[in-house]
Order: sequence, then C-alpha cells, then structure tokens
Amino acid sequence: MIRHKRTNSLRVFIVLLFVSGILQIDIFNISWVYLSNIMAFHILGAIIVFVMLIVPYTIKHSIDMFYIHKNKNKEGFILLCLVCLITFSGLYLFLIGNRGGDIFGDIAFYVHFVSSFFLVGSLFYHIYNTRKQTKELLNYFQPVILAMILFVANNNMTADELVSIKYDDNVSRYHSSNWTNSAKCRSCHTDIFDQWSNSNHKNLTSANPYYMVQEALSAKDMGEDFRLWCMQCHNPSAVTTKQRASSHDMNDNFLADEIFAKDGQVLLDNYKKHGNFRLEEGVSCVACHRISSISEKGNGSYGLNLINRKKYPFENRSSQAGQWLKEKFINAKPNIHKKSYSKEFYSSSKFCATCHDEQVPKHRNISPSAVGKKIVSTYEEWFNSPYNNPKDKAKHKSCIDCHMTNIKDDKPEALSGRSTNGGKIKDDVKVHYFSGANHFLSGLKSKEHEEQTIALLKTSAKLDVSYVKGVLKIKVKNTGAGHHLPTGVADFRQLWLDIEVVDNDGKIIFTSGKLEKNGNLSKDARIFNKVFGDKDGKPVGLRFWRYEKLLKDTRIPAGKYRVESFDIGQTNPKYPLTITVKLNFRIYDQWITTAVQKAYPALPSPPVVELIKIVKTAK
Repeated sequence: MIRHKRTNSLRVFIVLLFVSGILQIDIFNISWVYLSNIMAFHILGAIIVFVMLIVPYTIKHSIDMFYIHKNKNKEGFILLCLVCLITFSGLYLFLIGNRGGDIFGDIAFYVHFVSSFFLVGSLFYHIYNTRKQTKELLNYFQPVILAMILFVANNNMTADELVSIKYDDNVSRYHSSNWTNSAKCRSCHTDIFDQWSNSNHKNLTSANPYYMVQEALSAKDMGEDFRLWCMQCHNPSAVTTKQRASSHDMNDNFLADEIFAKDGQVLLDNYKKHGNFRLEEGVSCVACHRISSISEKGNGSYGLNLINRKKYPFENRSSQAGQWLKEKFINAKPNIHKKSYSKEFYSSSKFCATCHDEQVPKHRNISPSAVGKKIVSTYEEWFNSPYNNPKDKAKHKSCIDCHMTNIKDDKPEALSGRSTNGGKIKDDVKVHYFSGANHFLSGLKSKEHEEQTIALLKTSAKLDVSYVKGVLKIKVKNTGAGHHLPTGVADFRQLWLDIEVVDNDGKIIFTSGKLEKNGNLSKDARIFNKVFGDKDGKPVGLRFWRYEKLLKDTRIPAGKYRVESFDIGQTNPKYPLTITVKLNFRIYDQWITTAVQKAYPALPSPPVVELIKIVKTAK
C-alpha cells in the first residue's frame, strides 16, 4: 500500500513537471510574474523528484526486474532510457545552460523536450485501464496544485519606478542593493567585464584624480550641492542613493590606491567582502544597461529603471548558494535576462549624448545669461557631420562604430567572438574598452587599453606639408574623427604642431611647439583647442562651469581642415632644409597635472603621443 502511494505520488509529480515545462515555451506568452515561479517549481521540483526519488526508484526497480527476476521487459527498458535522457539533459540545461553558443545546448533541449512527451505518454498508458487509480491520482493532485498556487502568490515583483537624474534633485530614489554590482556580471560576461574594468567608464571617480580635484573645486567655488552636477554622469549610483559627494574608497580604513588598481580587483574584493551593499564608482554595467529613456540634451539626460525588471528566482538572495542558483536559472532561460538589459537605442548616438554633451546648468551662483552655453557638444558635432548619414550605410558611422569597435592594424575592425561565456559567436562583438582620447588613465591599468586608444587617435588626422619661398604651410585634416578634433573637454586637451627646421649645416633655424623645461607647452605652439572665458572675457581655466564667452576655437570639424602658415624668417638659408613636422597630442596640459599632483603625488605626468610625423626636404 505504501509503495502504491509512493508510485502515485511520483506519477503526479511527473505530470506536474511536464506541464510546468510546457508552460515555459514562449508561444504561451505567460506573464513573467507567473513564469518565473513556474520555472522555479519545474527546476527545483525536478531536482528533488528526479534526483532524490525517481532515479533511485528506477535503479532499484531495474535491478529487481532485469537481474533478480530476469524479466526482459522492453517497455521497462525504454522507460529506463527515457528517465536517463531526461535526467542528464535536464542537468546539462540547469548546470551549463543553453546560451546558444554550442550545439550541445540545443541537443540537450530537444532531448529533454521530446523525451518528456514519451515519458508522460508511457505514464498515461499504464494508468489508462484503471479508473480507481486515476481517481486516486486526482486526489494527489489537489495539495500539489494548492502548493503551486501559494508558490506563485509569493511573488515579490516591484512596481515600476523610472528615475531621471537631476543634479538639484535631493530625493533618494534607490537603495545601494538595487544597484546590481558589476562583479556579479563577471561570471557570465568575463571578457566584457575585463575590458570594462580597466576602462575610463568604470574608473570615473576615485580612480580618476583629475575628476576628484575638479569635483572638489566645483564644490568650493559654487557650493556643495554643485557636486551633483558632476556626479550625475560620473557617479550615477551615488546620486540616486542620496550620496552628496564622490569619495575615496576606504579599504579597511586605508586609502585604496585605485589609480593603478587593475582588472577591477578593488571592486571584486569589495563585493566579496561587502556583497551588493557597497556602491561602485563610475558607469557600472546597470548604469548603462538599465537606462530606459534618453534625450540628446546632455547633462545626464537619461532615465534609469533599476527595479522594474524581470527577476529570476533567488536573484535577491545575497548568499553564495542563492547567487549560484540565480545564475543557473538565467542559464536555463537566458533570453529574458538579455531583454532586461538591452534596448534598441543602445546603438544610437543619442544614447551617448546623454552624458557626452554638456551645458552650463541652472544654479543660484550662475548668471541666467550663461545657462545653456555648450561646454561639450560631441553629439551635436557628430550630428552635423558627414558621418551622420543613415540613408547611406557605407558613410554612416555612429559613436559605437568607432568607440566600441576593436582596433586592429591601426583601424577599426569587427571582432569575432562571444560577449557571453558559452554564448553565440558574433561577427562584431562590441568591445568595452571605450577607446576615446584618454589613453593615459586606462593605460596605467592596461597596456591593451592604451594601445587601443592610441591606435584610434592615430586614425583621426592627416598632414600635408609644403614649403615655398620661406613660408611653411601645414594642412591638418580631420579624416577619422566623427566630431571636432579634439572634442570633449577640448579646453584641457592638447593637440598641436611640433615643428623643427634644420639647415644643411645641421643648425636649427626654426622651431615651434616645443615643451619647456617645466613640461608646459611653449607659447608659440599652434594648438587646436577652445578657450572659455567668463563674463569679463578672462579665461576660466579649471572653472569651466563659469563659461560665458568663447575666446577661441581652433578645433577642426569632421571632414574639414585647417592650414597653418609659418614664416621661417631666414633670408638666405643653407639648403637643403630638413623639415620635421609632428602632430602631437597630450591628454592634459602640464599645469593641470601639476595642480592635481599636489593632491595625488603618486600620479605620473601624461606622456606626449606622436600621432603623425612627416620629414620633408626643401631644396
């Protein structure tokens, strides 16, 4: 009698597992509120029923039938094979998953799917002729169905909440635990995490001494609340959790030297020690991948939605076991996870405009006439460039076509590979080096990052040198950048011509653009930049938020050029002349670095990068 009841219980669970498995097929389009719980019931129930009950029962029954009683029952042998196929394919789908990158995942899915139909069919074949047994089975279903209803009812999905970051918004919107730590993402997106962990996007606050000094200066100049204007792009997690200043990461009461910390090790150590309750700096994984609305207005004009997404079972558990189970549930049905962290507009240049366009904000200490003045207009420059040409795909290039595409042999070239461990091989994986202009800080952590950025910089321009009757003309053309050259904080960047003319005796008869002993650029340098002035026309220097008048703009728009002329000043030079022209780049002027080094003595000075060099002989 006891064995009969146990057999009936197993049959009930097999049917329930079958039904819960079928309900997970996408064609039913069941709400995730219910589907996530059905998936949890199916997987956990299968582990309990199959591994702890069915498999031991089947093994014992097979030994009794085949070896002890010598009963060569074909149906029993088929049933044994079905149980084995379902068990092993199910374990593969749970432990390894079906991320689409290998044929074994597909095989496991179809084996599991087809075998389950045969198993249930076999089950009903055995109980078909016994009405009493069928009635008993229905009695067993009742408490199990009630348990499923209670399981589904115990759902903790959170209501929709969309947060638009504003620097003058003092309302706390999120808890630190809502910011899924990027360390969690590493287990499934290892290559992407490793790229991002050394990038400037990740290291935007405590690992960026220039920013930390600037934020402190803004607070001193404009008031403590003005920090939030900086933080809305550099430190979004802090802004939304009512942090009012970016701070150094304190590691057991010692200042962590994150300037040189590599591969996100500080983040990984903190996550291991503190879990998901310590905020990370910079633009984290979810800071980009949970943006739900965007605007090209800049100044952090994006909306975040951290809470209202489709969560997997055990996702809110902080224990190692809970996190392990969460990953396995994601592996089993990864498409829901993928959709939760991707939007169509992520490939749009407007997505980048939310932070890479910047304007003077409203503030009690800022003149109304200055509000709205464009400090950074990278998106606007691209929008008006020849690269914004969606009607001609051969000419159209968005931001990610240059800045998230791998650089090989000094030009952007699609990288074939996987963005997810075990996922599909893509023809063009969007790399997360975020190569741009600042090779220096990322280069302190990763040589690969520095090489990627410098290679991209070297694709940006071309030089043409001519010398006629004592006049040297240099044409600098923006041939590779989809925006002005330079862009971004172009008031701090240094792009200039370094010139040296030597006569036949080896005597230097002309120079321009040389560095002085203190590291600053000589005043005779022809530099391509912009200079901001205050209301009185005085350069604002580091206080760029006080910009009211544009004093100078010698940058080169996309596809355009500038011609710089130099009078060599020699009436009768000894020919032939050797003319050496370099287009040099430095991420920050030395006087800026010197100021930052007072607060960060360990910070080295950024090097001068030679983008182009031409040697010409004039006879």
